Amino acid sequence: MMPSKLSFYKVLKVSLFCLVVTTAGLLSLSSCQSKQPPSFIIVAVDRLSFNSFACSDEKSSASSGLTLLCKEALRFTHAYTTSTQSAAALGSILSGSYPYTHQLHRSLDRIHSKQKLLSELADQKNYRTSFLSGSPTILKKTGLSRGFDVFDDLSFLERKNYLSDFKIQSQTTLNWIKESSDPFFAILYNSELESLNEGQSEVSTFEKLDEKLSNFFSELKAQNQWENNFVIVVGLQGESDYSRPEDTMSSNLHSENTNVTLFIKPPRQMGDEGIHWKVDNPVNLADLGYSLMKTIEPTALITLDEHFSVLDFSYLWKKNETEPKNLENRKLLIEAINPWCSALETRFAIVYKNFIYIESKIDELYNTLNDGLETINITRVATVIQNDFINENRIKLAALRALNFQSKWTEYKSENENLITTNREYWSKPNSRNALLESEFAHFKKTKISQPLTALMLQSFVTSNKLDQLKILGLKIDNKILNYEKEKENYYDEARRQSINLSIENAWAIWENNQNWVQSTFIKEYQ
Repeated sequence: MMPSKLSFYKVLKVSLFCLVVTTAGLLSLSSCQSKQPPSFIIVAVDRLSFNSFACSDEKSSASSGLTLLCKEALRFTHAYTTSTQSAAALGSILSGSYPYTHQLHRSLDRIHSKQKLLSELADQKNYRTSFLSGSPTILKKTGLSRGFDVFDDLSFLERKNYLSDFKIQSQTTLNWIKESSDPFFAILYNSELESLNEGQSEVSTFEKLDEKLSNFFSELKAQNQWENNFVIVVGLQGESDYSRPEDTMSSNLHSENTNVTLFIKPPRQMGDEGIHWKVDNPVNLADLGYSLMKTIEPTALITLDEHFSVLDFSYLWKKNETEPKNLENRKLLIEAINPWCSALETRFAIVYKNFIYIESKIDELYNTLNDGLETINITRVATVIQNDFINENRIKLAALRALNFQSKWTEYKSENENLITTNREYWSKPNSRNALLESEFAHFKKTKISQPLTALMLQSFVTSNKLDQLKILGLKIDNKILNYEKEKENYYDEARRQSINLSIENAWAIWENNQNWVQSTFIKEYQ
Protein backbone atom coordinates (compact mmCIF):
# COMPACT_ATOMS: atom_id res chain seq x y z
CA MET A 1 0.00 0.00 0.00
CA MET A 2 1.38 3.46 -0.96
CA PRO A 3 1.75 5.93 1.91
CA SER A 4 -0.60 8.91 1.83
CA LYS A 5 0.53 12.54 1.56
CA LEU A 6 -0.79 13.14 5.07
CA SER A 7 1.38 10.46 6.65
CA PHE A 8 4.40 11.77 4.71
CA TYR A 9 3.96 15.25 6.19
CA LYS A 10 3.57 13.75 9.65
CA VAL A 11 6.90 11.95 9.29
CA LEU A 12 8.53 15.15 8.02
CA LYS A 13 7.17 17.15 10.98
CA VAL A 14 8.41 14.61 13.49
CA SER A 15 11.84 14.53 11.84
CA LEU A 16 12.12 18.32 11.89
CA PHE A 17 11.01 18.40 15.54
CA CYS A 18 13.67 15.84 16.51
CA LEU A 19 16.29 17.82 14.60
CA VAL A 20 15.36 21.04 16.40
CA VAL A 21 15.37 19.35 19.81
CA THR A 22 18.72 17.67 19.15
CA THR A 23 20.27 20.90 17.88
CA ALA A 24 18.93 22.82 20.87
CA GLY A 25 20.32 20.19 23.20
CA LEU A 26 23.75 20.37 21.62
CA LEU A 27 23.71 24.18 21.77
CA SER A 28 22.61 23.99 25.39
CA LEU A 29 25.42 21.55 26.19
CA SER A 30 27.91 23.77 24.41
CA SER A 31 26.61 26.77 26.34
CA CYS A 32 26.98 24.91 29.66
CA GLN A 33 30.51 23.94 28.81
CA SER A 34 31.45 27.50 27.86
CA LYS A 35 29.99 28.81 31.12
CA GLN A 36 32.04 26.52 33.35
CA PRO A 37 33.60 28.71 36.03
CA PRO A 38 37.38 29.26 35.97
CA SER A 39 39.61 27.12 38.14
CA PHE A 40 42.20 28.45 40.62
CA ILE A 41 45.83 27.46 41.07
CA ILE A 42 47.66 29.21 43.93
CA VAL A 43 51.40 28.72 44.45
CA ALA A 44 52.22 30.06 47.95
CA VAL A 45 55.96 30.29 48.64
CA ASP A 46 57.88 31.02 51.84
CA ARG A 47 60.57 33.72 51.57
CA LEU A 48 59.41 35.07 48.19
CA SER A 49 60.13 38.76 48.67
CA PHE A 50 58.92 41.60 46.43
CA ASN A 51 62.51 42.18 45.34
CA SER A 52 63.34 38.53 44.67
CA PHE A 53 62.69 39.17 41.01
CA ALA A 54 62.42 42.20 38.72
CA CYS A 55 60.27 42.17 35.59
CA SER A 56 62.97 44.23 33.90
CA ASP A 57 65.37 41.27 34.17
CA GLU A 58 66.25 39.98 30.73
CA LYS A 59 65.25 36.34 31.01
CA SER A 60 63.59 33.97 28.61
CA SER A 61 60.06 32.99 29.62
CA ALA A 62 60.98 29.48 28.45
CA SER A 63 63.19 29.09 31.54
CA SER A 64 61.60 31.59 33.93
CA GLY A 65 58.07 31.21 35.21
CA LEU A 66 58.09 34.67 36.77
CA THR A 67 59.12 36.26 33.46
CA LEU A 68 56.06 34.67 31.87
CA LEU A 69 53.88 36.14 34.62
CA CYS A 70 55.44 39.55 33.99
CA LYS A 71 54.10 39.30 30.45
CA GLU A 72 50.70 37.79 31.17
CA ALA A 73 49.65 38.70 34.72
CA LEU A 74 48.83 41.48 37.13
CA ARG A 75 51.90 42.37 39.20
CA PHE A 76 51.35 43.94 42.62
CA THR A 77 54.30 46.11 43.63
CA HIS A 78 53.08 46.81 47.16
CA ALA A 79 51.65 43.51 48.37
CA TYR A 80 52.20 42.77 52.06
CA THR A 81 51.86 39.68 54.18
CA THR A 82 49.61 39.78 57.24
CA SER A 83 52.11 37.89 59.40
CA THR A 84 55.71 36.70 59.39
CA GLN A 85 54.36 33.24 60.33
CA SER A 86 53.48 30.99 57.36
CA ALA A 87 50.40 29.44 59.00
CA ALA A 88 48.94 32.85 59.85
CA ALA A 89 49.64 34.21 56.35
CA LEU A 90 47.99 31.21 54.67
CA GLY A 91 45.11 31.57 57.12
CA SER A 92 44.59 35.11 55.82
CA ILE A 93 44.49 33.92 52.19
CA LEU A 94 41.97 31.20 53.01
CA SER A 95 39.79 33.36 55.28
CA GLY A 96 40.10 36.85 53.78
CA SER A 97 40.83 38.23 57.25
CA TYR A 98 43.63 39.25 59.61
CA PRO A 99 45.17 36.78 62.11
CA TYR A 100 43.53 38.56 65.06
CA THR A 101 40.20 37.63 63.42
CA HIS A 102 40.89 34.10 62.17
CA GLN A 103 43.03 33.33 65.30
CA LEU A 104 45.63 31.16 63.57
CA HIS A 105 48.80 32.94 64.70
CA ARG A 106 51.33 30.08 64.67
CA SER A 107 51.62 26.51 63.44
CA LEU A 108 50.55 25.28 66.88
CA ASP A 109 47.27 27.25 66.77
CA ARG A 110 44.00 26.35 65.05
CA ILE A 111 41.94 28.62 62.83
CA HIS A 112 38.64 29.78 64.32
CA SER A 113 35.97 27.11 63.83
CA LYS A 114 33.37 29.67 62.71
CA GLN A 115 35.68 31.29 60.18
CA LYS A 116 34.40 30.70 56.64
CA LEU A 117 37.25 29.45 54.44
CA LEU A 118 37.81 29.99 50.74
CA SER A 119 38.23 26.23 50.30
CA GLU A 120 34.83 25.59 51.91
CA LEU A 121 33.23 28.16 49.61
CA ALA A 122 34.84 26.50 46.59
CA ASP A 123 33.66 23.11 47.79
CA GLN A 124 30.09 24.40 48.10
CA LYS A 125 30.32 25.66 44.51
CA ASN A 126 31.25 22.12 43.39
CA TYR A 127 34.95 22.77 42.88
CA ARG A 128 37.37 19.92 43.41
CA THR A 129 39.85 21.08 46.07
CA SER A 130 43.46 20.16 46.81
CA PHE A 131 46.22 21.38 49.15
CA LEU A 132 49.82 20.15 49.09
CA SER A 133 51.91 21.15 52.11
CA GLY A 134 55.61 21.52 51.41
CA SER A 135 56.95 21.66 54.97
CA PRO A 136 56.02 20.78 58.58
CA THR A 137 54.92 24.39 59.13
CA ILE A 138 51.45 23.64 57.71
CA LEU A 139 49.72 20.56 59.14
CA LYS A 140 46.09 19.43 59.41
CA LYS A 141 46.15 20.49 63.07
CA THR A 142 46.00 24.16 61.95
CA GLY A 143 42.43 23.57 60.72
CA LEU A 144 43.35 24.77 57.24
CA SER A 145 42.37 21.36 55.85
CA ARG A 146 38.66 22.25 56.05
CA GLY A 147 36.96 22.16 52.65
CA PHE A 148 39.77 20.30 50.87
CA ASP A 149 39.08 16.94 49.22
CA VAL A 150 42.84 16.31 49.30
CA PHE A 151 45.08 17.77 52.02
CA ASP A 152 48.55 16.25 51.89
CA ASP A 153 50.70 17.14 54.91
CA LEU A 154 52.92 14.04 54.87
CA SER A 155 54.87 14.06 51.60
CA PHE A 156 57.63 16.30 52.93
CA LEU A 157 58.51 13.60 55.48
CA GLU A 158 60.08 11.65 52.63
CA ARG A 159 62.54 14.49 51.94
CA LYS A 160 65.96 14.55 53.57
CA ASN A 161 65.50 18.18 54.61
CA TYR A 162 61.74 18.07 55.33
CA LEU A 163 61.04 20.40 52.38
CA SER A 164 59.08 19.17 49.35
CA ASP A 165 60.48 19.69 45.87
CA PHE A 166 58.19 21.91 43.79
CA LYS A 167 58.78 19.67 40.78
CA ILE A 168 57.16 16.77 42.66
CA GLN A 169 54.37 18.98 43.99
CA SER A 170 53.54 20.37 40.55
CA GLN A 171 53.52 16.93 38.91
CA THR A 172 51.23 15.60 41.64
CA THR A 173 48.86 18.52 41.04
CA LEU A 174 48.90 18.03 37.26
CA ASN A 175 48.01 14.36 37.68
CA TRP A 176 45.20 15.31 40.07
CA ILE A 177 43.84 17.88 37.60
CA LYS A 178 43.68 15.20 34.88
CA GLU A 179 41.37 13.04 36.97
CA SER A 180 38.30 15.13 36.16
CA SER A 181 37.09 17.89 33.86
CA ASP A 182 35.30 19.64 36.74
CA PRO A 183 36.54 23.07 37.92
CA PHE A 184 39.14 22.90 40.69
CA PHE A 185 40.76 24.95 43.44
CA ALA A 186 44.36 23.94 44.20
CA ILE A 187 47.02 25.33 46.54
CA LEU A 188 50.68 24.32 46.39
CA TYR A 189 52.51 25.50 49.53
CA ASN A 190 56.28 25.42 49.02
CA SER A 191 59.22 26.18 51.33
CA GLU A 192 62.00 25.42 48.90
CA LEU A 193 63.59 28.86 49.32
CA GLU A 194 64.14 28.05 53.00
CA SER A 195 66.73 25.56 51.80
CA LEU A 196 70.09 27.09 50.96
CA ASN A 197 71.98 26.07 47.84
CA GLU A 198 73.17 22.48 48.28
CA GLY A 199 76.62 21.55 47.01
CA GLN A 200 78.77 23.62 44.69
CA SER A 201 76.19 24.41 41.99
CA GLU A 202 76.32 27.95 40.61
CA VAL A 203 72.54 27.91 40.14
CA SER A 204 70.74 29.42 43.13
CA THR A 205 67.74 27.83 44.81
CA PHE A 206 65.60 30.74 43.59
CA GLU A 207 66.63 30.20 39.96
CA LYS A 208 65.86 26.49 40.29
CA LEU A 209 62.40 27.25 41.65
CA ASP A 210 61.80 29.82 38.91
CA GLU A 211 62.65 27.23 36.26
CA LYS A 212 60.33 24.67 37.89
CA LEU A 213 57.56 27.27 37.78
CA SER A 214 58.21 27.70 34.07
CA ASN A 215 57.95 23.95 33.48
CA PHE A 216 54.72 23.82 35.52
CA PHE A 217 53.19 26.64 33.48
CA SER A 218 54.20 24.93 30.23
CA GLU A 219 52.43 21.76 31.35
CA LEU A 220 49.32 23.76 32.30
CA LYS A 221 49.29 25.22 28.80
CA ALA A 222 49.72 21.77 27.28
CA GLN A 223 46.70 20.57 29.28
CA ASN A 224 44.66 23.64 28.23
CA GLN A 225 44.55 24.77 31.88
CA TRP A 226 46.31 28.11 31.46
CA GLU A 227 44.17 30.48 29.40
CA ASN A 228 40.79 30.08 31.13
CA ASN A 229 41.93 29.76 34.75
CA PHE A 230 43.46 31.85 37.53
CA VAL A 231 47.14 31.19 38.18
CA ILE A 232 48.50 32.99 41.25
CA VAL A 233 52.02 33.09 42.67
CA VAL A 234 52.33 34.72 46.09
CA GLY A 235 55.00 35.05 48.76
CA LEU A 236 53.97 34.40 52.36
CA GLN A 237 56.80 36.55 53.72
CA GLY A 238 59.97 38.16 52.45
CA GLU A 239 63.63 37.56 53.19
CA SER A 240 65.58 39.04 56.11
CA ASP A 241 68.70 39.61 54.09
CA TYR A 242 69.37 43.14 55.38
CA SER A 243 71.22 43.38 58.66
CA ARG A 244 68.82 43.95 61.57
CA PRO A 245 70.91 42.98 64.64
CA GLU A 246 67.96 43.11 67.04
CA ASP A 247 65.56 41.12 64.84
CA THR A 248 64.99 37.54 63.77
CA MET A 249 63.08 36.18 60.76
CA SER A 250 60.04 35.92 63.02
CA SER A 251 60.21 39.43 64.45
CA ASN A 252 61.43 41.50 61.48
CA LEU A 253 58.57 43.74 60.29
CA HIS A 254 60.56 45.80 57.81
CA SER A 255 59.58 45.74 54.15
CA GLU A 256 62.28 43.28 53.08
CA ASN A 257 60.52 40.69 55.26
CA THR A 258 56.89 41.76 54.76
CA ASN A 259 56.56 43.15 51.21
CA VAL A 260 55.97 40.03 49.10
CA THR A 261 55.72 38.92 45.48
CA LEU A 262 52.17 38.72 44.12
CA PHE A 263 51.25 37.82 40.53
CA ILE A 264 47.67 37.09 39.46
CA LYS A 265 47.00 35.77 35.97
CA PRO A 266 43.23 35.94 35.47
CA PRO A 267 41.43 33.91 32.79
CA ARG A 268 41.02 35.34 29.31
CA GLN A 269 39.19 34.46 26.13
CA MET A 270 41.12 32.78 23.35
CA GLY A 271 42.64 35.40 21.09
CA ASP A 272 42.46 38.18 23.69
CA GLU A 273 45.63 39.91 24.77
CA GLY A 274 46.69 38.94 28.28
CA ILE A 275 46.35 41.33 31.19
CA HIS A 276 49.82 42.48 32.16
CA TRP A 277 50.28 45.62 34.14
CA LYS A 278 51.48 46.59 37.58
CA VAL A 279 49.23 47.60 40.45
CA ASP A 280 50.79 50.06 42.87
CA ASN A 281 47.93 50.27 45.39
CA PRO A 282 48.93 48.65 48.72
CA VAL A 283 47.19 45.30 49.28
CA ASN A 284 47.75 42.35 51.59
CA LEU A 285 47.07 38.61 51.76
CA ALA A 286 43.71 39.11 53.47
CA ASP A 287 42.68 41.27 50.50
CA LEU A 288 43.78 38.49 48.16
CA GLY A 289 41.63 35.94 49.99
CA TYR A 290 38.57 38.19 50.07
CA SER A 291 38.95 39.07 46.37
CA LEU A 292 39.04 35.38 45.46
CA MET A 293 35.96 34.77 47.61
CA LYS A 294 34.10 37.51 45.75
CA THR A 295 35.24 36.00 42.46
CA ILE A 296 33.88 32.54 43.32
CA GLU A 297 30.76 33.90 45.04
CA PRO A 298 29.95 37.60 44.40
CA THR A 299 27.57 37.67 47.40
CA ALA A 300 30.25 36.44 49.85
CA LEU A 301 30.64 38.67 52.91
CA ILE A 302 33.18 38.99 55.72
CA THR A 303 33.11 40.79 59.05
CA LEU A 304 34.06 44.41 58.49
CA ASP A 305 36.63 46.19 60.66
CA GLU A 306 36.59 49.97 60.72
CA HIS A 307 40.25 50.24 61.74
CA PHE A 308 41.83 47.68 59.40
CA SER A 309 39.48 47.13 56.49
CA VAL A 310 39.87 44.34 53.94
CA LEU A 311 39.70 45.23 50.24
CA ASP A 312 37.99 43.39 47.39
CA PHE A 313 40.18 44.13 44.36
CA SER A 314 38.46 41.64 42.04
CA TYR A 315 37.29 44.68 40.03
CA LEU A 316 40.68 44.43 38.33
CA TRP A 317 39.56 41.37 36.33
CA LYS A 318 35.78 41.75 36.37
CA LYS A 319 33.89 43.59 33.64
CA ASN A 320 31.73 46.57 34.56
CA GLU A 321 33.37 46.87 37.99
CA THR A 322 34.74 50.18 39.26
CA GLU A 323 37.69 50.86 41.52
CA PRO A 324 36.77 51.45 45.19
CA LYS A 325 37.30 54.94 46.57
CA ASN A 326 39.64 56.12 49.33
CA LEU A 327 42.20 53.35 48.82
CA GLU A 328 44.99 55.72 49.78
CA ASN A 329 43.56 56.24 53.27
CA ARG A 330 43.63 52.55 54.17
CA LYS A 331 45.99 51.14 56.80
CA LEU A 332 47.50 47.66 56.54
CA LEU A 333 48.36 45.67 59.68
CA ILE A 334 51.27 43.21 59.87
CA GLU A 335 51.82 40.85 62.79
CA ALA A 336 54.87 39.17 64.30
CA ILE A 337 54.42 36.78 67.20
CA ASN A 338 56.78 35.41 69.84
CA PRO A 339 57.25 31.71 68.99
CA TRP A 340 58.92 30.99 72.35
CA CYS A 341 55.92 31.91 74.49
CA SER A 342 52.74 29.83 74.82
CA ALA A 343 50.68 32.97 75.48
CA LEU A 344 50.13 35.44 72.63
CA GLU A 345 52.90 38.05 72.57
CA THR A 346 52.60 40.22 69.47
CA ARG A 347 54.52 42.91 67.69
CA PHE A 348 52.80 44.96 64.96
CA ALA A 349 53.62 47.18 62.02
CA ILE A 350 51.22 49.48 60.20
CA VAL A 351 51.69 50.48 56.57
CA TYR A 352 50.03 53.75 55.56
CA LYS A 353 50.75 55.49 52.25
CA ASN A 354 54.56 55.84 52.12
CA PHE A 355 55.04 55.33 55.87
CA ILE A 356 55.67 52.21 57.90
CA TYR A 357 55.25 52.30 61.67
CA ILE A 358 56.92 49.48 63.64
CA GLU A 359 56.52 48.76 67.34
CA SER A 360 59.83 48.48 69.16
CA LYS A 361 61.49 49.39 72.44
CA ILE A 362 61.57 52.85 70.92
CA ASP A 363 58.82 52.90 68.28
CA GLU A 364 60.01 53.38 64.71
CA LEU A 365 58.63 55.33 61.76
CA TYR A 366 60.11 55.19 58.26
CA ASN A 367 59.38 57.18 55.13
CA THR A 368 59.80 54.62 52.36
CA LEU A 369 59.58 57.33 49.70
CA ASN A 370 63.10 58.59 50.41
CA ASP A 371 64.43 55.77 52.62
CA GLY A 372 63.93 52.54 50.70
CA LEU A 373 66.10 50.47 53.06
CA GLU A 374 64.23 51.78 56.13
CA THR A 375 67.34 52.74 58.06
CA ILE A 376 66.38 56.25 59.26
CA ASN A 377 63.93 56.29 62.16
CA ILE A 378 62.21 59.67 61.91
CA THR A 379 60.27 59.54 65.20
CA ARG A 380 62.58 62.11 66.83
CA VAL A 381 62.08 64.61 64.01
CA ALA A 382 58.49 63.71 63.20
CA THR A 383 56.06 66.44 62.22
CA VAL A 384 52.88 67.13 64.19
CA ILE A 385 50.86 65.05 61.70
CA GLN A 386 53.36 62.19 61.90
CA ASN A 387 53.28 62.25 65.71
CA ASP A 388 49.49 62.13 65.62
CA PHE A 389 49.78 59.09 63.33
CA ILE A 390 52.16 57.38 65.80
CA ASN A 391 49.94 58.09 68.82
CA GLU A 392 46.81 56.98 66.98
CA ASN A 393 48.52 53.68 66.09
CA ARG A 394 49.54 53.08 69.72
CA ILE A 395 45.95 53.56 70.89
CA LYS A 396 44.55 51.26 68.17
CA LEU A 397 47.06 48.49 68.86
CA ALA A 398 46.56 48.66 72.61
CA ALA A 399 42.79 48.28 72.08
CA LEU A 400 43.38 45.39 69.68
CA ARG A 401 45.53 43.56 72.23
CA ALA A 402 43.01 44.09 74.99
CA LEU A 403 40.23 42.72 72.79
CA ASN A 404 42.24 39.62 71.85
CA PHE A 405 43.99 38.95 75.19
CA GLN A 406 47.47 39.63 73.82
CA SER A 407 50.64 40.99 75.39
CA LYS A 408 53.26 43.14 73.72
CA TRP A 409 56.34 41.29 72.45
CA THR A 410 59.45 43.18 73.49
CA GLU A 411 62.37 40.69 73.45
CA TYR A 412 62.96 39.66 69.84
CA LYS A 413 66.12 37.63 70.27
CA SER A 414 65.81 34.20 71.85
CA GLU A 415 68.51 32.86 74.14
CA ASN A 416 68.52 29.85 71.81
CA GLU A 417 69.54 31.86 68.75
CA ASN A 418 72.75 29.86 68.21
CA LEU A 419 70.82 26.59 68.39
CA ILE A 420 68.33 27.91 65.85
CA THR A 421 71.16 28.75 63.44
CA THR A 422 72.98 25.41 63.74
CA ASN A 423 69.78 23.36 63.43
CA ARG A 424 68.65 25.41 60.42
CA GLU A 425 71.98 24.72 58.74
CA TYR A 426 71.64 21.02 59.49
CA TRP A 427 68.33 20.85 57.58
CA SER A 428 69.11 23.36 54.83
CA LYS A 429 72.62 22.09 54.03
CA PRO A 430 72.48 18.30 53.91
CA ASN A 431 75.89 18.15 52.23
CA SER A 432 77.46 19.88 55.23
CA ARG A 433 75.97 17.71 57.95
CA ASN A 434 79.14 15.78 58.76
CA ALA A 435 81.05 19.00 59.39
CA LEU A 436 78.19 20.37 61.53
CA LEU A 437 78.08 17.20 63.62
CA GLU A 438 81.85 17.32 64.16
CA SER A 439 81.46 20.93 65.31
CA GLU A 440 78.66 19.87 67.65
CA PHE A 441 80.92 17.12 69.00
CA ALA A 442 83.64 19.67 69.78
CA HIS A 443 81.12 22.02 71.38
CA PHE A 444 79.53 19.35 73.56
CA LYS A 445 82.90 17.91 74.61
CA LYS A 446 83.88 21.37 75.84
CA THR A 447 80.63 22.65 77.39
CA LYS A 448 78.60 19.49 78.17
CA ILE A 449 75.54 21.45 76.98
CA SER A 450 73.27 19.28 74.82
CA GLN A 451 70.53 19.99 72.29
CA PRO A 452 68.66 17.92 69.65
CA LEU A 453 71.67 18.07 67.33
CA THR A 454 73.70 16.36 70.05
CA ALA A 455 71.45 13.31 69.84
CA LEU A 456 71.65 13.32 66.03
CA MET A 457 75.43 13.53 66.34
CA LEU A 458 75.36 10.50 68.64
CA GLN A 459 73.20 8.59 66.15
CA SER A 460 75.67 9.38 63.37
CA PHE A 461 78.61 8.16 65.46
CA VAL A 462 76.80 4.93 66.41
CA THR A 463 75.77 4.26 62.78
CA SER A 464 79.29 4.84 61.44
CA ASN A 465 80.84 3.00 64.40
CA LYS A 466 83.08 5.90 65.44
CA LEU A 467 84.29 4.22 68.64
CA ASP A 468 86.93 6.83 69.46
CA GLN A 469 84.37 9.62 69.63
CA LEU A 470 81.96 7.43 71.60
CA LYS A 471 84.75 6.60 74.03
CA ILE A 472 85.40 10.31 74.60
CA LEU A 473 81.69 10.72 75.34
CA GLY A 474 81.97 7.89 77.84
CA LEU A 475 79.82 5.53 75.79
CA LYS A 476 80.43 2.06 74.47
CA ILE A 477 78.44 -0.02 72.00
CA ASP A 478 77.65 -3.65 72.74
CA ASN A 479 76.46 -5.24 69.51
CA LYS A 480 74.88 -8.09 71.47
CA ILE A 481 72.30 -5.80 73.03
CA LEU A 482 69.30 -5.79 70.70
CA ASN A 483 66.43 -5.03 73.05
CA TYR A 484 66.67 -1.28 72.80
CA GLU A 485 66.29 -0.74 69.05
CA LYS A 486 62.71 0.53 69.29
CA GLU A 487 63.56 2.89 72.14
CA LYS A 488 66.57 4.16 70.24
CA GLU A 489 64.51 4.91 67.14
CA ASN A 490 61.83 6.69 69.18
CA TYR A 491 64.54 8.74 70.87
CA TYR A 492 66.15 9.74 67.57
CA ASP A 493 62.75 10.49 65.99
CA GLU A 494 62.02 12.88 68.85
CA ALA A 495 65.45 14.48 68.39
CA ARG A 496 64.74 15.02 64.68
CA ARG A 497 61.35 16.51 65.47
CA GLN A 498 62.86 18.89 68.03
CA SER A 499 65.66 19.79 65.64
CA ILE A 500 63.37 20.76 62.74
CA ASN A 501 61.18 22.62 65.24
CA LEU A 502 64.18 24.65 66.36
CA SER A 503 65.29 25.30 62.79
CA ILE A 504 61.96 27.00 62.04
CA GLU A 505 62.10 29.02 65.26
CA ASN A 506 59.99 26.82 67.51
CA ALA A 507 56.98 26.80 65.19
CA TRP A 508 55.18 24.21 67.34
CA ALA A 509 56.36 25.63 70.70
CA ILE A 510 57.59 22.21 71.88
CA TRP A 511 61.15 23.17 72.76
CA GLU A 512 62.23 22.10 76.24
CA ASN A 513 65.38 23.94 77.11
CA ASN A 514 66.23 21.79 80.13
CA GLN A 515 66.04 18.42 78.37
CA ASN A 516 69.33 16.49 78.37
CA TRP A 517 69.73 15.16 74.84
CA VAL A 518 72.52 12.64 75.51
CA GLN A 519 70.61 10.84 78.25
CA SER A 520 68.32 7.94 77.48
CA THR A 521 67.68 4.52 78.97
CA PHE A 522 69.50 2.74 76.19
CA ILE A 523 72.52 5.07 76.53
CA LYS A 524 72.72 4.54 80.28
CA GLU A 525 72.70 0.78 79.70
CA TYR A 526 75.79 1.17 77.52
CA GLN A 527 77.74 3.17 80.09
